[in-house]
Amino acid sequence: MADRGPTPSDPLRSLGDAMLELFEDSVPAVLQGVPAAFSTDEVFDWVRTVHTPAQCSPAASKIDAVKRSWGLSPDGLAEADGPPRPIELYRGGGVLLDPSPFVPTSEHDDLGAWIEAVRPSLGEDFGVMAPHLERASWDALERLQTLLGPTLGRTGSRSYRYNAFFGDYRRTPFGFHLDPHQECVFQFVLSGTRRASFWEGLFLGREDTGWIEDPNGRATPTRRPDMVVDLEPGDLVFWPGTHVHGFETDGPSMALSLVIDRTSPRSRDDVIAGLEIATVGGRTALPPVTEGVSLNPDAPLRQRPNGRLAFEFHDDDLIIGVCGRTFVWPDPGSHAVAVKLLEAVRREPDLSPNDLSKRFHGKSLDRDDIHGVLATLAELGYFTSAR
Repeated sequence: MADRGPTPSDPLRSLGDAMLELFEDSVPAVLQGVPAAFSTDEVFDWVRTVHTPAQCSPAASKIDAVKRSWGLSPDGLAEADGPPRPIELYRGGGVLLDPSPFVPTSEHDDLGAWIEAVRPSLGEDFGVMAPHLERASWDALERLQTLLGPTLGRTGSRSYRYNAFFGDYRRTPFGFHLDPHQECVFQFVLSGTRRASFWEGLFLGREDTGWIEDPNGRATPTRRPDMVVDLEPGDLVFWPGTHVHGFETDGPSMALSLVIDRTSPRSRDDVIAGLEIATVGGRTALPPVTEGVSLNPDAPLRQRPNGRLAFEFHDDDLIIGVCGRTFVWPDPGSHAVAVKLLEAVRREPDLSPNDLSKRFHGKSLDRDDIHGVLATLAELGYFTSAR
C-alpha cells in the first residue's frame, strides 16, 4: 500500500503534544511560529455565528424569563439555544451592560470593518471577550479537542472552551487579573502585536490587591513582572491559572485562548466509583488489604491474572484505582512522571522494582518513592508475589 503521507490533522496533533509539554513545565512560556491552526477571519466568523445581537440582550433574556415563570414558551429562548456565557464588551475600562448594538454581524466583512464601524460610538479604547466559540461548528470543536486532547489526558475530564479577545485597546480592558478557576490557558496571537506580563500569584500578598483586578484597568502594578514577552501573529503563549497576567497591545488585535478550567464536571465520588468498578469488572466483595508488604528490589513482580490498574485526575489529585480500591498519589509535583510509571506498570506483566527505579527516578521521584508505590499496589492485590 502506498504511503499516503501525513494527514491534515497531523500538525495539530503535534502541536497538541507540544502544548502538553508546556503544561507539564507549568510556567509561562511562548512557542513561536506555530502551525496556523486558526485565522482572524475564521474566528471573527465564529463570533458572528455564536454571539448574535439576540443572544446578548439582557432585556430579551428577562422578558423570556418572565414568560417562562408564567408557563409560557416564548420563541428563541436564549437559555436553550445560546452559548453558556454571553459576550462581554468593554469601553474605556468599563463593561457595557447590553453590548448587542455593537457585536459583529454579517454587515461587517471582517475585523477591520467592524472596528471602523463601532469606533464612532465606542471611542478609541474598546475590547471584546467572546467565550464558547466551540459552539460555532463541529469543526471548531474538533480542533479544540485535538489541541487540548493530550493535556486533558493529564488533567482528567475538565470543562474547556475557546475565548476570543479582540478590539482596539492599549491594555487588557479589565486590568491585570488572576483567574483561579482556570487550570491553564493557551493563547494564539492571530493579529496585531501584544506584550504579555506575568506575576506568580503564589508569591503575591495583600499589598498587591490595589493593582490586581482594578475595575477600571488603570492601576499601575507596584512590582515588576516575573516575566514579560513580546508576541506577534503566529505565536502561542501559555500560562497556568496561578499567574496574574495582562496584555498591552499596539493597535487593533485579536487573540484566541484555549482554556481548561480547574474543576472537573464529574464529582470526586463519581471518579472514585468509576475507578473501583473499572478495576474489578463490576461490584464484588474484596479480600482484605495485605498490610506492610516488603519488596525485594531484585525479585520480579508479576501482575495478578485479573489485576487491573487505572487512574484519573480529579481537580488537583491523581486518583489511582487498583483491584477495586483507590488511593491518591501523594505528591502533585511528580504527577507527570507518575503517569509514565503507572503506564509502564500496567503495560508490563512482569517487572522488577530496581528496573523501574532506574527508568523513572529523578528530581521529583526517587527510588524509595517508586518502591513505596509498588508496595502499595502489592498490598492492594495487583501483584501475585511480593517478598
